[in-house]
Amino acid sequence: MNREQRLAAAFVGLSDTLADDVDPVILLDRLARHCVEIIGADGVGIMMATSRGDLRTMAVTDERTGFLELLELQAGEGPCLECYRKGVPVDSQDLDAHTDRWPEWAPLARRSGFRSAHALPLRVNHQTIGAVNLLLDIPGGLPQADLVLAQALADVAALALIHWSVERTRPSDIHTRLQVAVAVKSMVDMATGMIAEHGGLGPSEALSALHVYAAGNNCRLIDTARALVQRTLRLEEVLGASR
Repeated sequence: MNREQRLAAAFVGLSDTLADDVDPVILLDRLARHCVEIIGADGVGIMMATSRGDLRTMAVTDERTGFLELLELQAGEGPCLECYRKGVPVDSQDLDAHTDRWPEWAPLARRSGFRSAHALPLRVNHQTIGAVNLLLDIPGGLPQADLVLAQALADVAALALIHWSVERTRPSDIHTRLQVAVAVKSMVDMATGMIAEHGGLGPSEALSALHVYAAGNNCRLIDTARALVQRTLRLEEVLGASR
């Protein structure tokens, strides 16, 4: 497979929380492996927050990365910890230039053969739940485009972790979820029709008005549609928001 095909397969594999052989450890191992095989990192470590708010190593791709992850937790410094605390990506294109920033971690990372590092947040709905360490044997780090892809993979993995359940999904559960989706679409269609008739709008304009009102009031589209159908929200309010 070419890189685009491998990326597509990676996103599908990370999001498939219904498979019988998937659990949080496998998901994070997959993420780490994809960051090496597709993104181009030489070593990857993944940490997640515990209920106490500290971090625990969940996946590493090799022994030297595992050693550095352990050191990072013991020393209380390093790109992963900084990324988790700040909730933003952390970059070091040359670890030799960051010995003041990470006086214990950076020299040992350098002696382990790594020359540059990136850390990306694991996040769900703007909440940081961990971090991904990308370590490279050469200075300069990864291109920005590759970091964007790595962050997208991390975001998908984080969402999958939140939606994974220890209980196996039954065929009836899948059928129920599908029927909920169909019911939601029917509710949105009904509300869209009400807006179109009341405002003299076409279907696409009416749906756009529904979206505008929902976004402007920080509401889910289905909640806005339900409020219209149940007459707890006036049509004039929705139409007014789009004008």
